[in-house]
Amino acid sequence: MSKQSKTITTMKNLLIAFALVLTSTFAFAGNNDNEAAKGKSFFRVIGNANAETYKVLYMANMDSKVSVSIYNEAGVLVAKSTIKDKDGFMKPFRFENMPAGEYTVVVKDGFGVTRKSFTHAPAQ
Repeated sequence: MSKQSKTITTMKNLLIAFALVLTSTFAFAGNNDNEAAKGKSFFRVIGNANAETYKVLYMANMDSKVSVSIYNEAGVLVAKSTIKDKDGFMKPFRFENMPAGEYTVVVKDGFGVTRKSFTHAPAQ
């Protein structure tokens, strides 16, 4: 693959990621106003199945210490990050050396524990 082709592919991926983040932000702002007023948080895993990097988008209506953990199919912790005093962030996690499989993201914050799964299928 030529350098120009890689650059174009990278730019397309960035544009798609930006569009997803923008869409997620509007969806959260428009649909979760009542949930935010009740004191809730929201997160989404952004990336396609063959992504080298997955991003965790987190939003809440108040600052909170947030713990993000990622587990593989066997339940083994493969990544962890703690973010303090934030009501929203986007945290990237690199997956270029991770094997294909089902992964679970666990977010712990002042509102409780939430889990979401995604499939990682790197290009061969």
